[in-house]
Amino acid sequence: MGWTHSSFDDSLARAVDAQRRSVLGTGAAVRLVGATLFLILTTTLWLTGGEDWSPYPLLLVPYVGVATVLFVVRNRPEASWLGIVQSPVDVALVYGLQHLALPISPFPAGVAGFSLGLFALVVTLSGLALRPTVVYGTAALSSVAQAALMREAGVGWGAVVIAVVTLMMVAAVKHYGTGRVRVLAVALTRAEVDSALEARRFQEVEEARRIIARMLDEEHAKNDELRALQHDKELLTQFLVHDLRSPLSALTMTLAWMEQELPQGHLHESARTGLAVTARLDRMITDMMDVPRLEQGRLEPRKVPLDMGRLLEDVRRSLENVARARKLTLDVVAPRTLALNGDPELLVRVVENLATNALRYAPTGGRVRLEGGTDAQGAWLAVRNDGPPIPGELRARLFDKYVQGDQERDNRRGYGLGLYFSRLAAEAHGGTLSVEDTSDWPTSFVLRLPTA
Repeated sequence: MGWTHSSFDDSLARAVDAQRRSVLGTGAAVRLVGATLFLILTTTLWLTGGEDWSPYPLLLVPYVGVATVLFVVRNRPEASWLGIVQSPVDVALVYGLQHLALPISPFPAGVAGFSLGLFALVVTLSGLALRPTVVYGTAALSSVAQAALMREAGVGWGAVVIAVVTLMMVAAVKHYGTGRVRVLAVALTRAEVDSALEARRFQEVEEARRIIARMLDEEHAKNDELRALQHDKELLTQFLVHDLRSPLSALTMTLAWMEQELPQGHLHESARTGLAVTARLDRMITDMMDVPRLEQGRLEPRKVPLDMGRLLEDVRRSLENVARARKLTLDVVAPRTLALNGDPELLVRVVENLATNALRYAPTGGRVRLEGGTDAQGAWLAVRNDGPPIPGELRARLFDKYVQGDQERDNRRGYGLGLYFSRLAAEAHGGTLSVEDTSDWPTSFVLRLPTA
């Protein structure tokens, strides 16, 4: 929370109010002590034969009572207003004492001159209110009272003017001194506030640094734990793959022996179909191994020149038995001389994944086509089928990991690692894999690769 100019002024006003209450208590004590001393001195002088001091005790006794009340209530809220009223009372007291003393004093001009010092003291005491209006108001009342006493004593107007100017200068000096004290207090308060804010900012920065350091340590610990889990997962996957490939290799060898030994016929075709299935299973296992390597960028395609038409024809032959079993038409359309640079093993697996999905979702008696060609963007391979189209909301995440279609809504299933692996392999080649709309085909997967 920042420190604003308004909040600073409010705090300063509260501090001034608190200080005002404190100095008003001091003023009450000064008045009480001073009035008591004057009462003792004037009473002593009167009792020792000074008849011109006789008026003083009569007025000082009630004033001492008022000063006593002010001192007692100095800590109460109403004391600030009583302090403002006290200054006119002081002026009235001095004027009353000197007015009564003038007629009986042998030196009336001296009494009037003595009043100037008392009025200057009253103006000085009014400064304890910390209000410029009180100071100048007291000085104005004192000037009027002093002028009246001096004229009553027969003093000339020149001296009267000098006395008035003196009282106003006392007020100005008192106001200036109070203002300088206020400026000094403001400067010290601002310096203290700035120091406190700087210390607070430093503490906040240190606390933030400690929190960030702790969070980084926690994240490093979590990353280390994740790396350990990833390593364990890879080891487990390798063990599973090894355990899967051992019986799969035995089955493949058995089916290969049967294909060679059996005569042409139904059993021979079944053996060939079994070999195609085991080859597909082997590639699926390889996909499982290669997905983490592609994710981490550790599997670099081994690019060599290859014939696009031959690649598509190899995939067609590996899946023709599956197509025949579902009464599907599986054909290839590609220029004979179309060549590109790529990893044959990865690209065959990509096209085979796409073609397997196409065969799975094409309706019985439908069509699946493997196409190849070039355009302004480079070379492209497409796998098309006349099955149900893929919904638009599914296309954006179709190639994400473990994403599958909604079987109840669009009759699609099995979108998992196959398409995810195909996308990673395409990106490893610097290409893209997407679903594109074609007028003659409801579903078209298109792999685009940069030309050499």
